[in-house]
Amino acid sequence: MDHARSLPYRVPLVDGESTGSYVTRLAIRHGQPVSHFLTTVGEGRSAASVDPWQSELYVNRAARRQLAAMTGRSLDQLTRALVSLRDEHLLPGSAENPVWKWPWRPHSGYVVRACALCAARRGVLDPVWLIRPDSWHICVRHGRFHDNSHDGRDTFIDVSPAPHVIQAERRRLRLVRSGPAGRLLVADAFGVLAHEAVRLPRLGSSRTTPLRLLPIAVRVAFRMASLEQRRLEHRLRPDEHQRWLEQAAKDLGWRLGTALVEWSRKHPPLEGVPAEHAQQRWQLLLAAPHQDVPEMAPVDKLACVPWEILARSPRPYG
Repeated sequence: MDHARSLPYRVPLVDGESTGSYVTRLAIRHGQPVSHFLTTVGEGRSAASVDPWQSELYVNRAARRQLAAMTGRSLDQLTRALVSLRDEHLLPGSAENPVWKWPWRPHSGYVVRACALCAARRGVLDPVWLIRPDSWHICVRHGRFHDNSHDGRDTFIDVSPAPHVIQAERRRLRLVRSGPAGRLLVADAFGVLAHEAVRLPRLGSSRTTPLRLLPIAVRVAFRMASLEQRRLEHRLRPDEHQRWLEQAAKDLGWRLGTALVEWSRKHPPLEGVPAEHAQQRWQLLLAAPHQDVPEMAPVDKLACVPWEILARSPRPYG
């Protein structure tokens, strides 16, 4: 393929945007059909009439370079904003031949509508779609809940009248940003809430279930963190483990206490010598039963609980 020419117009980047959404905006800005625009990126194939709200666009390393050259962006800029351009999501293929693929469904994660008000702050007025590990997203700045629903009438749910939900999301983000262990604890908390003894709706049973579960899930996750930090620092003794369970049942109720007993069996005290500087780096450490934290893995794939987290019936949206 010929050396890529820089496009005449720049399109603002939106953090977390899907590659398909960004490329669609590029094509619109330059007055081209997306299918034609993609021929300048590389060789590829897509499902017929696929749209950015349906799936994600994937490229190989050569096509990523081509896209960077066309947009006048550095690879670092692109990969910081567009998650699916990071190395772990690239297609295989020749380092010299740009290749792209746009399947019916994302290889991992969900395409979720972005907050239009946040996009407008970046000068973007076209619809923007994010690629997220879970099928929902809460904008804490504007108090909006977005998901992968294709309902064009209700593109978001206003949660500003529920400040406790927004506060819970802020706390969740703080725990997730602390490192892989924090994200795993959030996933495990949603898993604990799915235990049959707890008698709460499971994720996917309705569009608003994440909003209902989030405050208690975050509370449980932070309670777990107090135990997991000591465990990963090799400072957790069996008697402390039992006392933690008893206190959790007292504070959270016996139903959640029952579920936490099952969860804690997979998080026993660790044996052996702790890693150097573990006390300063506990969030960055992983220990059994968790071994990996894929970037686009949803909570139901990250949680270690042995029971199902999602509702059995098909999702009522998306």
